[in-house]
Amino acid sequence: MTPDQEESRRILERMEREREKLFHATPTADNDDDQIERLGKRIARILGPLIAVGLMAYLFLTYLD
Repeated sequence: MTPDQEESRRILERMEREREKLFHATPTADNDDDQIERLGKRIARILGPLIAVGLMAYLFLTYLD
């Protein structure tokens, strides 16, 4: 392998490790028992898609109608 290829491979491996840290972070064990945090996550998971659909409907009706 040429030095450029080795450097490219190292860069790609480093980027993959950083991506895994960013998108696959494991939650801490002490937060698993927090009922308020679990309730907040449930509310956010329900409200998030509802707000997104409502915003899309609003924009569609406002600008494309």
